[in-house]
Parts: sequence; C-alpha cells; structure tokens
Amino acid sequence: MIILTDKNDAKINWQEVADLIESGGLNKRNPSEVQQAFMHSTFTWFGFEADKLVATARAISDLTWASYLADVVVSPGFQGTGLGKQLMLTIKETLSPYGKTFIYAVPDKIPFYEKHGFCVLLTGMVCDKSENLFSLRKNGYIR
Repeated sequence: MIILTDKNDAKINWQEVADLIESGGLNKRNPSEVQQAFMHSTFTWFGFEADKLVATARAISDLTWASYLADVVVSPGFQGTGLGKQLMLTIKETLSPYGKTFIYAVPDKIPFYEKHGFCVLLTGMVCDKSENLFSLRKNGYIR
C-alpha cells in the first residue's frame, strides 16, 4: 500500500473518501464536510492499492502533548490483509513524538487498537446535542 499524506494531492477524491468511511462502518457523511474535516486536520493519511483508495485516517494535534486520531478506515475488502497494521504503524510513527494519542473507536474495533498499544480510557467524556447523544447511547458508545 502506498500512503499519501498530502490532503491537497490531486488523487484525493472526497466522494471516494466519504464512501470509504461509510463502507468501513462509520456514519454516512457529506463529501464536502469530509473534505472540510480532513483539510482542518493536522495530519492525514490516504492508502492506495493499485490506484484505489483502500484506507484513510486523520488526526488533530497540538503538536506538543496530545493528538486525536479519527476516521481510521480500511476498506472491508482489504481488512485482514495487513493494510490496517501498516496504516497504524505509520500513524504511530507520526504521532508518537507529540504525546498521547486519543481515539474514539467503534466498539467492535477496540481489540484491533489494543493490539497497537491503545488502552481503554475509563474517564473519557463527551458533550454534544441531545439527538447525537441519543444515537451514541443507542449504539453502545456511552452509558
């Protein structure tokens, strides 16, 4: 897999990124909002296999003490092939100089992140609109 980190690269098609995020089990998203989120992120990763987008991730960081890793996705057809491991190694190499890395994980992916050194955080909290909190509660993210 070739991993690009330039969010301005001409190969990046935001509809494809939005489709990949949805196919990977995250929420359906508007491509222009996906682009906005990635453009405002400190770090971005786009994994290509034979010119096909098969993996992505982004992180927001203060470049000192903490980073927030988000939208880590490997295409379902490529899961279990080692691409997720390759992506996580690249991400950890990039973010480790900047302190703690936090991630908001889909519950069934927690074991994957634990294999990469992440620990379940018992004191994390979230504040959002009531309809979003309802959805988070319904899907098992919060109590």
